Amino acid sequence: MKKILFNIALLACFLFASCSDDDNVNIVSLNTFGTKFCRNDVVKVFVSAEVGDDSDVSYEWGCDAGKLTNPQGLFENVWKAPNEAGTYEVWCTVKNGGKKQTRRTKMVVTDELFYSSFETPYYNEGWSNASMTVAFDANKGTNGAVKLTSGKADGRFARSWENVSIPFSTQVDYAVNTSPQDSCFVEIRLEFARIDGAMNYVAKVCFTTFPKTGKWKATYTTTDVMAGEDTEVVMGEGTDTANFKFKKDAFNTIAASIDANKNFIVYYNGKKYFENDALAKITGQQYNVSRSGFGLENKVIIFADNLYVFDNGTICTAEPRER
Repeated sequence: MKKILFNIALLACFLFASCSDDDNVNIVSLNTFGTKFCRNDVVKVFVSAEVGDDSDVSYEWGCDAGKLTNPQGLFENVWKAPNEAGTYEVWCTVKNGGKKQTRRTKMVVTDELFYSSFETPYYNEGWSNASMTVAFDANKGTNGAVKLTSGKADGRFARSWENVSIPFSTQVDYAVNTSPQDSCFVEIRLEFARIDGAMNYVAKVCFTTFPKTGKWKATYTTTDVMAGEDTEVVMGEGTDTANFKFKKDAFNTIAASIDANKNFIVYYNGKKYFENDALAKITGQQYNVSRSGFGLENKVIIFADNLYVFDNGTICTAEPRER
C-alpha cells in the first residue's frame, strides 16, 4: 500500500512539474524603435518572450498616455505619443496558461513637432519628393545621412504637415557634394496652405544659396489663382563666399523660421544671418505651414542629417542640439 501511495505521489509531482514547465513565461525584452520621440509620433513596440507552450500564449498591452492603435493579443503594437512632452510608460503582459509576466518601458516625448536622424531604413516615411533620388549613406553625417540628388530643375524633398500654424521653425545639418554650374541652387523652403479659397496668397518662403558662387537670396512667392501665375519677391540678396561657396561634403547647419510676429528669420552655423518683416506687412495673409524641406537645382547632390521641427515658439539657432 505504501508503495502504491509513493508511486501516486511521484506521478503527481511529475504532472505538476510538467504543467509548471508548460506554463512558464520569461519576458526577454520589450523593444522600441528609439528612446526619445516627438509629440504625436507613431512608434512600433514589440515584446520578446520565452514561453513553455506557444499554443497558449497571449499578449495584453497598456499605456499611461497616448494610445495603442493595434488590436490586443499580438506580440507587437503601435503606440501613438501624446501631444504633450513628458515621460510615459508602455507595458505588455504576456500570459501562458496560468502564468503571466509584465514588462514596462519608459517613453520620453520631447516638445519637438518632428525629428529625424535619417539613420534607419525608415528615413523616407512621411516625406515626398519630386524629381529627386533619395538614398542613405552610412558614412556621412553623425551616424549616417540621407543623400539627395536632383534629377530636374527645382527638385523637392519635403515633409507635409497638417497646416501647422506659426510660429514654425526648422533646422538641419547639410553638406553639398555636387553643384556643377553657377545657377545651381540649394534652398530651404517653407510652403503655405491656401486658406479659405484665397485667390492670391503667399505660397512659399525660401532661403536660397548658390554653392558654386557663394551667392544667396531670401524670397517669398505669391500665387494668383485666377491668373495662374506665381511671382517671386526678393527680400534680400548678396554674395558670401566664406559661408555659401561650398567645400565638398563639409557640413553646415541652417535654420529657417517664421516667428509669432510673421518675421522670416534665418540662422546659419549658430549666428543670425537674415531677418525680414515683409511677410508681416502683407494684409490679411495667414501662414499655415503645409510643407517644409529642401529644393535643389538639377544635378545638385547634398547630404542631410539631424532635422528638427518646432511649432511651440522655439526659434532654431543653427547650433548643435542634444536630444
